[in-house]
Amino acid sequence: MKNNSQLLLCAALLFFVSCAPLRPLAPQSSEKQQQGSQKQQQSSEKQQNSANITGIAEWDNVLSPWLGTPYLYGGNTKSGVDCSGFVSNVYLEKEGMRIPRTTKEEFEIGKSVNRANLIIGDLVFFGKKGNEKKVNHVGIYVGNEKFIHASTSEGVTVTSLDNSYWKPLYLGAKRYL
Repeated sequence: MKNNSQLLLCAALLFFVSCAPLRPLAPQSSEKQQQGSQKQQQSSEKQQNSANITGIAEWDNVLSPWLGTPYLYGGNTKSGVDCSGFVSNVYLEKEGMRIPRTTKEEFEIGKSVNRANLIIGDLVFFGKKGNEKKVNHVGIYVGNEKFIHASTSEGVTVTSLDNSYWKPLYLGAKRYL
């Protein structure tokens, strides 16, 4: 009987040892889960705040679905878009207005607007770091000193005109409406 108990005890120990993980779970797995959870929360917060980008339903209904769209050079869909593609698509969808497809052409047309007189829907233009005088980027002014644009690092996002990266690159604004 003693042999049976010892045999049973050994079998149970062998079972538990064989079912245990060979190594403890890496802390990175937990960190990755937390990061994923944080990204989901940020995305959810962005979507919740997206309904009030400008405070004007006609604009917000068009702009909100673009938020988070990844940047894609030459892209012009909600699967991937560049800055001028984003602007031209928004104007076509909201106003039925075709505007040029390139940032350079968009900058050449339209009525120049002083920054102090910007209104929602004006296009804001920026130069390129290292060549600040050459137009390289465009966004749509959404009020409160902010603009929405297709950022190479964040996709379609809302950014302050006073952002430390964008402020020194600001070239001017054009009004199409």
